[in-house]
Amino acid sequence: MGDTVPMTKQELKEILAEQFSCDENELTSKTTLAELGADHEDLIELAWQLGEAIGVEVDEDRLQEVETLDELWRLARELEEEAE
Repeated sequence: MGDTVPMTKQELKEILAEQFSCDENELTSKTTLAELGADHEDLIELAWQLGEAIGVEVDEDRLQEVETLDELWRLARELEEEAE
């Protein structure tokens, strides 16, 4: 097991709120990236920020398969587990 501390769902919301200039309190598990207005460039930036937060490289192709915040959270957890 690595020295990294797993990212929290709150930290994920903070990343999304900063990137998409929205209120993190308005983000729910069912909020979609489409609702936030995510385009290809946003996904590249999100992949980078997510990678920084969890300590592993995130392929933006995997982000394209994600629709909701809950699915994004599951992907982040999977990537953290794969990195251990």
